[in-house]
Amino acid sequence: MNRKKLLIFVAAVIVIAAAVFVCIKPVKNYINSKKEYTASGFYMNTYVTANITGAMSEETTNIILTNIDTLEKLCLSKTVEGSDVYKLNEKNSYTVSQPTLDAIVTALDVCEKSGGALDIGIGGLVDLWNVNQGASRPPDEKQISAIKGNRYRNISVSGSEISLSDSSKIDLGSVGKGAACDSARQIAEMSGIKRAVVSIGGSIMLYGEGSFRVGIASPEKGSADYIAAINTSSGFVSTSGTYERFFDYDGVRYHHILNPVTGYPVQNGLASVTVVSDSGILSDALSTACFVLGIEEGKKLAAQYGCQAIFVTDDKKIYSTNGIKNQIEITDNSYILAD
Repeated sequence: MNRKKLLIFVAAVIVIAAAVFVCIKPVKNYINSKKEYTASGFYMNTYVTANITGAMSEETTNIILTNIDTLEKLCLSKTVEGSDVYKLNEKNSYTVSQPTLDAIVTALDVCEKSGGALDIGIGGLVDLWNVNQGASRPPDEKQISAIKGNRYRNISVSGSEISLSDSSKIDLGSVGKGAACDSARQIAEMSGIKRAVVSIGGSIMLYGEGSFRVGIASPEKGSADYIAAINTSSGFVSTSGTYERFFDYDGVRYHHILNPVTGYPVQNGLASVTVVSDSGILSDALSTACFVLGIEEGKKLAAQYGCQAIFVTDDKKIYSTNGIKNQIEITDNSYILAD
């Protein structure tokens, strides 16, 4: 088996046994040099970019993008008919594939340790608010009250079978991009490439020797501008922020990060939380959980997993766990690094 065929085989095994890959044409691709390749496109309802350096860079890049698309369509999406999560929500009990199981089990651990700050069982609440699909006003308070609360407790796992109770629905939007980053890392490791940066919305996979510079987006301007940067090594960086998806109604801004207990978007003075981890799923899950918890409790949760966290407040202060403070560089002088 030549190297190209081996890479394709490995990618298929990583995503799901017997997966049939979808032919993908990236929206944009170009070769910067003989050994560097960049491709980008729209997957998982967000903009994705992969930059790979080393032998087989083009093949590896395309396999990573194909993997992301397949992971969404066959495993993690709650809206794509035929995916594991779609079928689980329809049937309330379903035997899922290994990638879906891994994502759910890891997420449930964070749900438990965060006291429900992360809750993958609030798919019904997410649908009710409908922020991601262009809602223009908040839902009725009675509707919110009927489905709020710690719904992750209604999810049970027995082997590969997942069961739901009390009309709960799973939504893996808080961990899906991180899971895709983990998959990209596995492919990078097995392909023999030298360096890779894969950005999936607010989650980034960094692979290879040396340091990487990652920007922290401006709450006012989003990813079009940065207020700070961190210098870090190979790993994963995920950010959750109020500026990502939101709508304004009657003078109030409603964003997509929901507090499962209240049923409403979190209002705790935070604009964004960035988590650095050696796990993509954890970086993604913890960025949401730490946002909901707030600075002090968020720091404690990050420490439980050996992760670092950066908190940006509405009043332009940046707080962080001690392990990453010296790696933060302020690039917007209207922000200050607080103690």
